[in-house]
Amino acid sequence: MTVEKVEKAIALLEAINPKNEYAYEKAVLAYLTIGNLPILQYDIPEKSIFFRTRTHETNDFFPLISDISITPNQFVKNFARCNRPNQSKFYCSENRPTSFAELVEYWSDTKTFGDKVYVTIGRWQLKKPLTGIIITTPDKENRVSEYDKEHGAVMETFIEQTDPEIREATILFYRFLFDKFRKSAKNDPKTYIITTAYCNVALAHSEGKVGGIYYPSVPFGGQGINFAINSDYVESNNLELTHILRNELTVSKNENGQHGFTETGKVEATAFDIEQNLINW
Repeated sequence: MTVEKVEKAIALLEAINPKNEYAYEKAVLAYLTIGNLPILQYDIPEKSIFFRTRTHETNDFFPLISDISITPNQFVKNFARCNRPNQSKFYCSENRPTSFAELVEYWSDTKTFGDKVYVTIGRWQLKKPLTGIIITTPDKENRVSEYDKEHGAVMETFIEQTDPEIREATILFYRFLFDKFRKSAKNDPKTYIITTAYCNVALAHSEGKVGGIYYPSVPFGGQGINFAINSDYVESNNLELTHILRNELTVSKNENGQHGFTETGKVEATAFDIEQNLINW
């Protein structure tokens, strides 16, 4: 990896036309031209808690645990931060508000004041440690979130341990990734193509040792943390469902005249049966 190779790869990525049928493949190939792709890892301890939110179209209750677990591949139609079409990730967050922060932009566009929004939130616990890939900034002045402050030190150590001849290239590469992972991709499919291509190339290089991606929530200004966990990790029974809650949110006008969302109702599942795939309300 050299500065010249990173600069060339970045130029190739920025030149991608997201409407081209090979846009994603072009992104993957651009990363492969770098050679020795940097991959920064972090171990998330056993018993860590995650929250995953599923939104409702109507005032109903999901009857099955599979309704709130990982989405089957065939129902994944679009690119997202860490997945391509027909590739499912278990997207979840460190707390309840962050878990539906990504939905707020959509609700703000589609809901009017006084409307109701319904979401079901599952609380999940790691049954064993999870190794995740992290993306943060090499520049101290850009570490404004708690996530970046915490992992910035890990980044510095990682960079210091690289060979001097590739250190500048590593810094340049992570500056580029940091910008892409902190950028809103609403109406910007190219950003999702670029971030997903990195995730999949990095995960493929990890040879099964890494279970997902660990990154800040863009709608929360980086203050909330999201996880995109690989389907094989989830399907290997490494996550335990502990609680299920359905929330009703009412759309209101906040002090800035914009959409606000206030909790106006909640129902907790009385029981659930993993083997039978059933939720009792």
